[in-house]
Amino acid sequence: MSPAAGDLSWAGLLPAVAAAALSGLYTSAWGAFKDSPWEGYKPRTFPRSILFSLGILGLLVAVPPLRERVLALDLVPLFFLVMGLERFLTELYKGCFRDEPQDKYFVPSELHLLGRPVPSRAVRVGAGVVLVAAVFAVLFLAAPVTAYWQYLVVAYLTGLLVSGGGAWKDAPFEGFHYLKFHRSGLVLAIASPFFYWLRPGGDPVALGILVYMNGGLERFLVEYYKTYIQRNMSGKFRPDLPRVETRRREELHVLAWVLIVGVVAVALFEAGAGS
Repeated sequence: MSPAAGDLSWAGLLPAVAAAALSGLYTSAWGAFKDSPWEGYKPRTFPRSILFSLGILGLLVAVPPLRERVLALDLVPLFFLVMGLERFLTELYKGCFRDEPQDKYFVPSELHLLGRPVPSRAVRVGAGVVLVAAVFAVLFLAAPVTAYWQYLVVAYLTGLLVSGGGAWKDAPFEGFHYLKFHRSGLVLAIASPFFYWLRPGGDPVALGILVYMNGGLERFLVEYYKTYIQRNMSGKFRPDLPRVETRRREELHVLAWVLIVGVVAVALFEAGAGS
């Protein structure tokens, strides 16, 4: 059952709003878990991904061609759609629009070309405008995705897109690793039956929407493994920085698990209701 199905009243949109807010909450939790050893827990910035996710939902609902496709989604695909868009746009915001001292970073957050920072703010902002426009342009790809092989191909190519962005940012500082480059594509290829199984009533999903659903699922799976299982420290910070101890980290892991269980439960319900 879709969250609003054309009902643009507050009550009709409330399930979609809740899905977007919880999507942002999951992202905020793993981000804080990963970064807090260097930055400490920051209550002021913790809600940023939640607010950003709600803003993204507002934009999607405000554009008529996208509104119908977005509100036709069940809650779990919507959760991942918002997560995928939030991750793409947040990285562009940090790289192109935000001004921040870079001395604490091993991998700069600001836009760079082959490891060389782009010193001109005007150039960074101009590049950011073009890239944000490209992100939204993908959303308008309306080709229907119906067959499982199409879900598989879209999943793998989306994973390569995510890997390409990561390699552009990290490879000049960490080196290029061929097998690691294909990790996201392979993870999404293995997970591709998930969205095929969740199709509402077997209806097709627009290509642009499916791309970002897969982008969100990739972050959901890969970042959980890297952050909570491997306990990898964020590679963007200089390794010589002092560590900050915080008691909230394990609470954030518990919160992540609560959200994971909730997503699985809702997915099972929606799959059962759509069969």
